Amino acid sequence: MTTQTAWPENVIARYLTVAGATVDMFEESGYYIPTPPTQTRAHCNGCGEEQIEEWGFSIGAHEYGREQPADFDANGQWVTPRVHQWAQSHAETCRALPKPA
Repeated sequence: MTTQTAWPENVIARYLTVAGATVDMFEESGYYIPTPPTQTRAHCNGCGEEQIEEWGFSIGAHEYGREQPADFDANGQWVTPRVHQWAQSHAETCRALPKPA
């Protein structure tokens, strides 16, 4: 990739695949909660594969008898790094060419 182009709106990170496509990461609203952001999504612009992680929320032990696992949080603190890992790993191996403009 020799030329710089502007990132699409709401992209928080980009990874370059071995074939020259990009894997874009977004923090966005999920299906059930329209706003504010509640999930992190990575999308490969070569093959179209995606990884989506819901942020979840913390439920106290007094409400349902036990605490939710640590990876359920209200701001993506734990799940966003997992999507970064997936995006990096996918970009290292994906050989799908980017779609022509």
